[in-house]
Amino acid sequence: MTSRKSILGQGVACFLLWAAGMLPVSAAPELPGLPWEDPAPELWFPVGEEIDYEVYWGVFMVGEATAKAEWINRDGRRLLSLSMKAQSNGLVEKLYPVKEVLQTILDPATFLPLSFEKDSHEGRHHTHELTTFDHAAKKGRWKSLLKDKQKEFDIEADTRDLMGLMYWIRKDRILAGETRNYRVMTDEKLYELVVEAGKAEKVSLKNYGKVPCIKMEPKGKFNGMFVRKGRMFLWISDDERYTICRATASVPVASIKIMLKKVRGPGGDFWTREAKSE
Repeated sequence: MTSRKSILGQGVACFLLWAAGMLPVSAAPELPGLPWEDPAPELWFPVGEEIDYEVYWGVFMVGEATAKAEWINRDGRRLLSLSMKAQSNGLVEKLYPVKEVLQTILDPATFLPLSFEKDSHEGRHHTHELTTFDHAAKKGRWKSLLKDKQKEFDIEADTRDLMGLMYWIRKDRILAGETRNYRVMTDEKLYELVVEAGKAEKVSLKNYGKVPCIKMEPKGKFNGMFVRKGRMFLWISDDERYTICRATASVPVASIKIMLKKVRGPGGDFWTREAKSE
């Protein structure tokens, strides 16, 4: 069920699931012209936000990625879509093209996942998978949308997938010096995730200047999304937006860095004002 990872696939999947900016708002905005049956719930981040990143392998920029949160309409029901799209460019695109789309659909009332879909193209290798969650029955169901393969596995009543968890844990900010432990589903299994918050540092971004951040180290006891060997570090903006500005990791084939390029969408803070001026 878990495909081999390319350079871009390893780096982007590691970091961009964290990349949802967490800007507290009093209520999520209504979208005109859609027949919602339920009102927009209050969330702790602005729905409609998009964050663009550049992915580096050493000194070379090898790809770009965008994390997005948006409302979707399913039979009149308002659901929340959290997605990440990544694509290689330049020389990597010619030698080993990579394009990956990850999407989690959640119930905004419980913030529990209803489905997780992965569509990944890495060179000539293509995987398209769908996982659905039955929290009442405590069952998850995985299937390949390209091959005749499927699997059922046990979950807990409050099981979250990795993408949904990365938004959920921003509901209560992690302070410098704090350590938190989480349980998360990935690769059809439940794993432990430890997040250790370190010291305050500033990160230089070409479109935003020097941004105050908190340096963090996530440690996952599983393969795939987080790196088992080596260390990973994240620099999270120390403000209400509370989003990843920089991320670094060493994986078996490379040293990878991801840098925030632009924040788009709702909000009148420093991030969107600077983006509009660009």
